[in-house]
Formats: sequence, C-alpha cells, structure tokens
Amino acid sequence: MQYIGEIYFRRLWGRRSLVVAGGAVVLLLAFVALRSLSASPPIAAFERARVALSQARRAGANIYAPELLRTAETGWEQATQSWGNENQKWFFRRDFKSVWSLATTVQWQAQRAESLAVATRDSLQFTAAAELTMVKQKIDEFKRAFARVPVAAALRQKFVAGELMMIESEYAFNRQDFWQAAAKAQKAAELVGSAGADATKVLQAYLAQVSTWQQWVAETIGWSAQQNAVAIVVDKMAHRSRLYVAGRLKAEYAVDLGPRWLGHKKQKGDGATPEGHYRVIKKKGRGQSRYYKALELDYPNEDDRQNFLAAQKNGELPRSAHIGGLIEIHGDGGRGINWTAGCVALRNQDMDELFALAQIGTRVTIVGALTERPAVSQTSFALAKKNLNGAGHIPGSSQ
Repeated sequence: MQYIGEIYFRRLWGRRSLVVAGGAVVLLLAFVALRSLSASPPIAAFERARVALSQARRAGANIYAPELLRTAETGWEQATQSWGNENQKWFFRRDFKSVWSLATTVQWQAQRAESLAVATRDSLQFTAAAELTMVKQKIDEFKRAFARVPVAAALRQKFVAGELMMIESEYAFNRQDFWQAAAKAQKAAELVGSAGADATKVLQAYLAQVSTWQQWVAETIGWSAQQNAVAIVVDKMAHRSRLYVAGRLKAEYAVDLGPRWLGHKKQKGDGATPEGHYRVIKKKGRGQSRYYKALELDYPNEDDRQNFLAAQKNGELPRSAHIGGLIEIHGDGGRGINWTAGCVALRNQDMDELFALAQIGTRVTIVGALTERPAVSQTSFALAKKNLNGAGHIPGSSQ
C-alpha cells in the first residue's frame, strides 16, 4: 500500500508540475507578446510624419506658415532622437510608445502647417495680384499726368524707386513668393502715391494762376484786333504757340520748351521758359542765329528785373545769380521733348510762317496754361495709398 501511494503521489506531483510549467510558459509568451507590441519600431508613424512634412514644405509652409513648420520639424528631430535612444536598449526593455506619440504629433502639426500655408498663399496671391494691378494703374496715371510736366528731382526719384519696386514685386509674384510680392507692391504704392500727391500739389498751385493768364491772353488778342496787328500766344502747358492776326487765330504750332518750364524763369541757366508780356526786338534770318531762324524777345523786361531783385533780396536766389537773357522763338524744334535753354522752338516749316508775319514790336505773351486741366487730382494718389494699405492688407502682417 505504501508503495502504491508513493507511485500515486509522484504521478500527481508530475501532473501539477506540468500544469505549473505550462502556466509559466503561457505567462512568459504573453509577456513577450506585450513587450514585442510596445517594442515595435514606429516605422509606419514615421513614414506618415515624413510624408506630411514633405507636403507642407511643397505647399510653401516655410514661407506662409513658418512657425508651425518649425514646430513640426523640431518634433521630428525629437522623435528621431527618442527612437535612437530606444534602439540602444536591450530588446525587452525597449518602449516605443512615446516615439509613436511624437511621430503622430509631428504628422498632425505638419498637416496643420500645410493647410495654413495653402490658405495664406492663396489669400496673398489674390492680394498681391490686386495690388499690382492698382499700382500699375497709378504708375500709368503718373506718367500720363507728368510725362511732359517737370517734376522735382526728388519726387521723380521717388517715383522711379516705386516703379522699380513694382518690377521686383512682379518678379516675386512670378516665382510664387506672394508674401514678398504683396509687400513690395504695397511699398511701390506708397512711393508712387507719395510722389504723385506731392507733384500734384505743385501742379495745382501752378494752375491757380490760370485766370490771370487767361486775362493776359484776352488783352493780347484785344490788342491784336485794335491794332490790326500780329500777336503770338504761347501756352506752355499745352505746348502750343498760336498766331493771331487782327485778333483772329490764323495758325497754331507745336512747340518745345526748356526742360524746367513749369514756372517763370528766375535766373540764368535754370532751364525755365519765362512767362509774361514780351515783344520781338530782333528778327534773325538763316545764318544770323545758331538755330534755323529766330525771333529774339525783350527778356528780361522791367517786370522780370524787379522780380529778380526781389527774389535775391528775400533769399530765394543767391547774390551770385544772374538774370540771363537771349530768349528767342526759333526753329529746329519738333523733337517732342523739352530741350531748349528756355526758348520756344518750332519746326522749321512752322517757323517760316511765323517769321514771315512777325515784325519788330510784335507782341508775344507766354503763359503757363489756359485751362485748369483735370489731369490727376491729389486725392486720387492719396486714395491709392489708402486702398493698398487698407483693403489690401497683407494677411498675417503686423501693420
């Protein structure tokens, strides 16, 4: 009996050992499975993050969503470093859960950067296109208004700077850098708008004398009618010379003037064409003038001398200035530019007609303008600047 009991006990103990051993194996396998799961390299998550970063960069996130892209790239570096740290551990001690989380966050941040970049880029593209169109219109308007009107050198330089900035904006737009395109278009608008507004102020102040000039011309035409004589009227703004005989308009000619004709001639060498009532004091045929033919005027007259002395006295002109002289109506004109030293130049065939009728003593009246031309108003340039800095505000800018 004792022997049978020992056999039974050994068999029972063996079975229990097998059960315990089996359970241990199951637990071990479960543990290995769990560790394997947590130790799985985050290859898929990293690939999704990499693709998202690549798409964000292609969308221009480095330009249009730089902060979000930098955050995603920093996260990518951290995730890569964390993965490397885990790989240095023993297999059973690796845990990639945090690496998976970092990679997933990078993917989300990169996708946000892409979405923001696309939205900002499209908005800036529209803004830049609108601003470029507007500033081009203002540049064309400036050129039309001041093509033959002398503009101060500083204002002309400002306008040219604006025109160059517009060209830079176009280049940026063509390379799809809409942020730079919009910013440069705004700057161009500011420069052109400022130059246009200031130049228009000068022009408006000049044209304020139109009523006085109209009176001068009416007096000259009246004198021509009363004296049954020839009279000449020069309209500098229109670049026209009109010939009257006995108060009636007989002919009209295009003229070239001095390059700084806007305003009365103040001193020798200023490039201005004088304004006022003058008379022909000498007729110069071919060979008697450096030009084709010429009618010399009595500039400076008494009014010119008084104005010159007053300008020196109040400091507008230096004491070393000279009043100048030898102002003529002469030939060799028709060039379409203002090139004379202050004279009035006609085409030679027109000069022949004028020379034949003019006499010593013929009255010549030179005025700035006879009409207040609508041209470009100061308000239009001011509104251009306001519109570009208001409705055309750059998205994401701090203005």
